[in-house]
Amino acid sequence: MQVESANNFEVSRPVSILCGGLDRQIEHHLFPTLPPPRLREIAPEVRAVCERWGVEYKTDTWGRTLRKALAHIRHLGRSGRLHAMVREMA
Repeated sequence: MQVESANNFEVSRPVSILCGGLDRQIEHHLFPTLPPPRLREIAPEVRAVCERWGVEYKTDTWGRTLRKALAHIRHLGRSGRLHAMVREMA
C-alpha cells in the first residue's frame, strides 16, 4: 500500500538535493529514516522488486506530478472534503 499510494517524480540530482529528496516519495514511505541521498540510491532496487512482485511503481515528470496533485486538491475542494479534512486537523 505504501508504494502504490505514493508517486515519485523525476528531477536532476541538484534539484533533488534542493527539494530535500521529496522526489523519492515511494522510498521515503518505505524507509522514512533514510537520508535523501540513500533514497535516491535504493530507488532502482525498490523499482525492480516492485516489478518482480507486480506492485505498481509510479513515477512521472515533476510538472505532471504537480498538475495531478493540484487537480486532486481542486477535486477535494469542490467536493467539500478538503474543508472537512482541514477541520479535522485543527
